[in-house]
Amino acid sequence: MDRYRNLLGELARFGGVGVICVAINYLLFNVLMGYGLGALTANSLAMVVSTTVGFLASRYWTFRHIRTAGVAREYTLFFVMNGVGYVITQAVLAIAAAMSLDGKLWSNIALTLGIGLATIFRYWGYKRWVFVGGETEVASAEQSPLVQR
Repeated sequence: MDRYRNLLGELARFGGVGVICVAINYLLFNVLMGYGLGALTANSLAMVVSTTVGFLASRYWTFRHIRTAGVAREYTLFFVMNGVGYVITQAVLAIAAAMSLDGKLWSNIALTLGIGLATIFRYWGYKRWVFVGGETEVASAEQSPLVQR
């Protein structure tokens, strides 16, 4: 039962970080566009900032219970996982367009599906390749009988 409780907590933290990072991305994108940057440049800069925030929150909050192999390695792999997630989202949008499911409603449905699939991939990728290693003292302390639930 503790295993599922820990997993649900981790998933909730992962989702919270994702919501915050999407908000940061949209905010920075629009601010940078307001300063005259083009959409691609604004999105690229906003993505780097929001992904960096996501990495820090994931490393020190979502996956804090996992002893890891080093910040530089994690940071690089974290960006790779996010890049793959971006490609997944774009592919779903492209498939919808190829099926003539374009227009506002279908594009938003495709975007939502793409983000959902990319999010599942990123969580799996983070657990599989980025934040790997043994459990740390934080996990042990959380499972201690002295910690009230």
